[in-house]
Order: sequence, then C-alpha cells, then structure tokens
Amino acid sequence: MNILKKIPIHYKGELHDVRLINFSVETEEVMEKVPSAIRIRDIGGRALISMVDVKLRNMRPVVMPLLRFQYRHMAFRLLVDDSEYNNGAAKGIFFYRSFTDNPLIVTGGGLFTNYNLGRARIEERGNEVLLSQGNHHVRYCVDDSPSEANHNLMATIGALDRAYSFLGKSLCVTEIQREKWPIQPVRCTHFDNTFFQTAKFECAFRVFETIYYDWLPPKALMR
Repeated sequence: MNILKKIPIHYKGELHDVRLINFSVETEEVMEKVPSAIRIRDIGGRALISMVDVKLRNMRPVVMPLLRFQYRHMAFRLLVDDSEYNNGAAKGIFFYRSFTDNPLIVTGGGLFTNYNLGRARIEERGNEVLLSQGNHHVRYCVDDSPSEANHNLMATIGALDRAYSFLGKSLCVTEIQREKWPIQPVRCTHFDNTFFQTAKFECAFRVFETIYYDWLPPKALMR
C-alpha cells in the first residue's frame, strides 16, 4: 500500500495534556529495528527514547477540514542524529513503535503512514498511566510537581521537530510546525517498562497548554 503513503497529506490539529517520559536504552537493543541509513543518536553512550503520551484533538487534513478525528497517541520516539540535514543541529526522531487504543486509527495509520502504529490498551488512573500490549507494558506516574531540570536533556527534547521514515528506498522527513513548545520538568514517582530490557528512566516533562500544530507531508531527502 505504498501508493497511499505517497499521498502528500498536510494535517492540522491540537495537542492536549502532553507528557514526555524520557528513558535511555543500550543502543544494541534497538539498532536491529532501525534502518541502517538512520543514525541512532548517542547520548552518554546510550540511545534515548522520548516517549510521548498525548491526546490529539481536532485533527484534520488541510484539504478536507470538515473531516475531523481525535485519539490518544503514545509512541517510543527514538532520537536520531540528523545533523547532516540541519546545518549541524540534531532535531530528529524515528518512530520505533507507536500505539493507540482506537482500531480505526490503527488501520488508517497503517495505510497512510510509516510510523509503526499498533493497537494497545491504555489505562489512566489519576496520575498513573498504563500502556499494555500482549505480555509487555509500560507504566509511569507523573504529577504537576516541578522537578529539578536537566537542562541538557530539556534542550535536546525541546528541539525535536521532525520524524524520519523510509518509503520504499527513499529516506523521508516529516516536519512538525508549532508556535511554541513550553515543556516543563515534572516529578516522576514510578516508571517501569518491559518493552525494553535495558530501559533506564531519565526525566519527564509536561506541556500544560494546548498546542496548535501542523504535521507537514513527508519529503524525500536527497543523499
């Protein structure tokens, strides 16, 4: 179905209740599932995954603004070294795995995107969130209490604004445009993740405002 993925769809939407749970893993644990042309970013000798948990609302393709949908999206966003495309600045991620509990979105995502979207169970009880799929789960608990900022990681995560994928043999980039991205460090009181054997919690951020953003069509990169 690559022909559908080649359709240049530009989306607009809103991000609500954004949570970014950042953890590192040994690079060897993830490298086999990452295309060789995508370089995993080295941060302190490990790979870094910024897991996003967000409620997407008023999502619509620009060409059909009356067609609107919403869903909860969680994803393991692996940081990649794309500095060769951005004048020396690394800003990219690779969707290692993505999840939603909406089966229609899973079907549509598989037809129109390359972001490894699968169905999972998502439960929320107060500040605790549990994502489970088969025998694996990730559970975290964050609150609104401010935490001491890791300024290096805060700058690193705050700069991410593009996703890389392969369409056929072409490396593609999808840019995300937003007017602001006011991430704030918050306290995480619990984290465990059985999707990865070497997962180590690093820091958590929240965005307390509604973020209006554009998800641009993917563009093939010349190598």
